Amino acid sequence: MTTPSQLATAYYLTAQWHDKQAASCDEIANDEPRIAVEIRNRAAQAAVHHRASAAGLRLAASQLLRAAIAQ
Repeated sequence: MTTPSQLATAYYLTAQWHDKQAASCDEIANDEPRIAVEIRNRAAQAAVHHRASAAGLRLAASQLLRAAIAQ
């Protein structure tokens, strides 16, 4: 069985992956001379999605750890 601490660690690792994806999307979104505007706009939207996912995962991890400490 997975402990809350192990699950929180997995959430943090997944949040780091989303951070990396957001950074890549930001690079694409800011690459004006080589990338078409439609693709840059989609990349900017994807970066927002990845940052929001990372934030949600970190919040869930924090809540799991707080609940584990309170027990």
